[in-house]
Parts: sequence; C-alpha cells; structure tokens
Amino acid sequence: MKKYIIFVALIILLFIIPLQYKKNQTQTQTSQEEEDCEVFITLTESNEQIALEQYLIGVVAGEMPASFHPEALKAQAIAARTYAMHQTSFGTTPIKQTTAHQVFKEERDPKYEEKLKEAVTATKNQILTYNDEPITAMFHAASNGQTESAQNYSGSTVAYLTTVSTPEEYTDTQTFTLTQLNDKLQTTLTLAQLQQAEITRNNTKRVETITIGGKTWNGRKFRELLNLKSTDFTITVNTDITIATKGYGHGVGMSQYGANELAQTGKTAEQILAHYYPNTQMATLACAEQ
Repeated sequence: MKKYIIFVALIILLFIIPLQYKKNQTQTQTSQEEEDCEVFITLTESNEQIALEQYLIGVVAGEMPASFHPEALKAQAIAARTYAMHQTSFGTTPIKQTTAHQVFKEERDPKYEEKLKEAVTATKNQILTYNDEPITAMFHAASNGQTESAQNYSGSTVAYLTTVSTPEEYTDTQTFTLTQLNDKLQTTLTLAQLQQAEITRNNTKRVETITIGGKTWNGRKFRELLNLKSTDFTITVNTDITIATKGYGHGVGMSQYGANELAQTGKTAEQILAHYYPNTQMATLACAEQ
C-alpha cells in the first residue's frame, strides 16, 4: 500500500512540475512582451526619452489644473495620450513640450502627484480613435459657450472636431493705448478709425474678419498680434482701447474648464470625451492588446 501511494505521488509530481514551469514561462514571456511593446516619448527640446505613461503625468500637470475633478483629469489623460500617439506616430518622432504640441511639466506640486498618477493609471493605454486611427485630440482652456469647429479654425472639415455646447464662462479684458495697439498691429490707425471697425462673425460667434482703416485681418491673426485670450472679442474705444474676450484658447476640441464643470455634474471621463469628440470610439493601444 505504501509503495502504491509513493507511486501515485510521483505520477502527480510529473504532471505538476511541467505545468508550473509552463505557467512561469508564460508569465515571463508576457512580462517581456509588455516590456518590449512599451512606448517611449522623445522630447524635442532635450532629446530625453520618457515612458509614455510617465510622460502623461507631466502633461496632465502642465495642461490642466491638478485641483480639477478626477474625471476631468482622466479625460485630459486620455486626450493627451491620444494626441501624443497621433503626433509622434506611436513614439517614432519627437514631440515639443510647449503649447506648440503639449506642455510637459517636470517639476510638480507634490501634494497633487498621487492624484495625477491616478488619472493616468486609471486610463492606462486608453485612446480615442476615428476609423481605427488615433484622432487629432485638440483641446483648449475654455470656450464661449460653444466650441469652435475645425472647419472654422483651419478650413478643414474633421468629423469629430465640430461645434458642441459647453457650460463654462470665461471672460477677460485687455486695455491698450493707441500707441501700443499700433505697435502690435504695425499700423498708424486713429481712434476714429477704430470706432468704425467692421467685424464679421462665424456661426460660433467668433470673429471671422475685422477691418479697420481699410486693412483687414482674420480673427486668428488679430488675436495672435494682440495676444488676446480668444477670437470672440468686442472693442470699446475711448481714450484707450478696451478689448473684451470670451473663452481662452483656439476653442477646438475639448474645453478643459468645460470638462471640469461636466465632471462636477457627474459625467464620467468617457462621457466628457464623447461630448467634445463626437463620432469617436474609445480604444486600447495596439501593443497592450498583444
């Protein structure tokens, strides 16, 4: 009987050891595959390479106030990851760490570090796609009640960069002397000519063209020359010139302040992104599917 028990035990061990070895081998292989498919982002300014998820912590910190609602931060993390994948062709080309692409903040407030990491970790590998490709996930600080369309902004129709409503209100005013204004515009305008300014607006109430003293600018160029917060502006002329703006940024894609307000009403990151980027789908990075 004792010999029989020993024999059975040996048979069982012969099956268990190979199975355990195969399991360990599979785990090692999976771990190696995950390591091999990890995307690294190269910063143009320093030529430094940073793992995608670590890079995103710095981008969320640089692009959105860390005090915002966690769901807004998650939405920003997904938008930023998508933008990075589109801009760098999945990590094969460098990306600028400025507003020219995405702001990357290396030095961050320690009290928000865990909150930022959570937003990135909770959305790991999630991106937005259109026709199975990462979208151009444009975003901006705040709008004027409705986002701008790609058609109005650049003349190109993009199915997911259309005009949608947004709840935030952001206003600003800037005052210029006549000399300051002429220096910035490189003109010799008079107060009387400024009072007669002719403005045309598009369907989102932003300035399409402005004509003063026979010279015409499009809204984007005028905003750029005067460093205005947005292209939705009005001009008041007295002794000085006061320009009031609504919104902050180009207005295309996700409004960050709008995302925060939607999050405060109970919207999830996925719902926020579906609102600001209609016709898109949530997807997982290809390397994470292997």
